[in-house]
Amino acid sequence: MERSSEEIENKELSSEGQQVKTSVKDHFYLAYKPHDFSITWDWEHSIFARVGFMHDDVYHPFIRHIKTTARKQKMRILHLSTEIIQEQYEDKDIINLYDFELLPTEEGLDELENTRLKWVQLYLKLLCYMNGKDRVQFIPQMKYFRTQEGPLAGYLRAIDEMPDSPDKSILLKHLEKLELVKWGVKYNEDKGITDFIYHIKGSNFKEQLESFFLGAWAIMNVHYARDFNDEDMDSLLTIIQLSKNFISPSLDQTGREIIEGIVKLLADLTLISLDEIYIQPKHALFIQSPQLFPNHYPQVSHMFYGMDYSADFNLRSMIPDLKPLIPNEAVYRSKVVTNIGEEFVRKVFLAIET
Repeated sequence: MERSSEEIENKELSSEGQQVKTSVKDHFYLAYKPHDFSITWDWEHSIFARVGFMHDDVYHPFIRHIKTTARKQKMRILHLSTEIIQEQYEDKDIINLYDFELLPTEEGLDELENTRLKWVQLYLKLLCYMNGKDRVQFIPQMKYFRTQEGPLAGYLRAIDEMPDSPDKSILLKHLEKLELVKWGVKYNEDKGITDFIYHIKGSNFKEQLESFFLGAWAIMNVHYARDFNDEDMDSLLTIIQLSKNFISPSLDQTGREIIEGIVKLLADLTLISLDEIYIQPKHALFIQSPQLFPNHYPQVSHMFYGMDYSADFNLRSMIPDLKPLIPNEAVYRSKVVTNIGEEFVRKVFLAIET
């Protein structure tokens, strides 16, 4: 950041919108207005845990700042990007979605069971979309035994019992990919693994969409399967970066619905579950996209607009007399930094090293 520690210590905007004395140490700074206020990310509280960034540069220094600060906060980073992330990773890991999805949900965890069903249903919608198929004709009906298995198991059994056909071959080919969700692993010499890195890829949009879904589904598995007593897995940060080649203004309605559904389910991981209401999820979400879609409320609690215009949004609709933004400027918008229900909207400098 461009300010000295003394300047940063002067004022900080609290979650109630008040100016309070604070210390530089251990805070997650997002932005500031010189000699006025600083904005920190109180990511451990679910109401604040989702930050959006509207920008078309997936290599923006703001992303580097977010990752560097997250590591200092001892957060394990799960990074999904449609572009190759410019960081060297030292190893590879494979997440097998069957390892979690075939297990039964523990008794009494109804919200988790519903969440698992939502992921499976969205996955089936994706398969129908990719192959131009009608759900009723393409996906067999299933029955599953909740006390013995997860909801995906019922569909696996139903598909396996289908007579041989082109549709069965297509479904089995897709299902094979659930066993091999590949991640890069980044290490720190002193602290072990710091990042899992996932490249969303494919030769066309539908293949990229499937890749995005599988990476996101793996994050859901990691979230629920982690041991909260394991300090390395206690706090998670999911970073999603979607490029303008993926988020296109011409995207059809079903494709938009699937992307929206994925982001909504990931955002839900940052919220306190009714099943375990006394346990903080300790999971934060940072999502960057070149448009307002899918980067909007309620998935996002803090929003930074780093571009004057996008294909679906004009900042001047919010700030009519806005001057053009310089590279390290953004407009900040949030409903959760005040306690009076009004939006807080300010032009700010992003907390990046220059």
